[in-house]
Amino acid sequence: MIKSESLVQEKVNGYFIYVRDLNKAIDMYSKLFGYDVKNEEILFGHLYFMPNGVILDSDEMEGRAIPEWLPVSLKLGTTDIDETRDFVQELGFTVTYGINRGPVVSWFLFKDQDGNTLMMCQDH
Repeated sequence: MIKSESLVQEKVNGYFIYVRDLNKAIDMYSKLFGYDVKNEEILFGHLYFMPNGVILDSDEMEGRAIPEWLPVSLKLGTTDIDETRDFVQELGFTVTYGINRGPVVSWFLFKDQDGNTLMMCQDH
């Protein structure tokens, strides 16, 4: 495949996840990814940039209804799908679709307190 010229860089610079309670989201997502919480890094009172490119944003989220359903916003990987399911539940995430075990990949869906849906996958 021949790559065409573009002014847009091919690397995605970040992934926004909109949240209502920024401090609670920082705690949950930091534990999910194994990062230390650094509340001093909150910018403008509503933005938190994580080392992996996830950006938590609470701007104008106060009072908004939590949607019943949102599409998957992040696909994450693990080496142990069963332990990871238990781990995300311990952190306060809700498993919305149990483990689907396929021949090539096993996966499940889970969401945070704001309805953001994430997919966890284990490749075989």
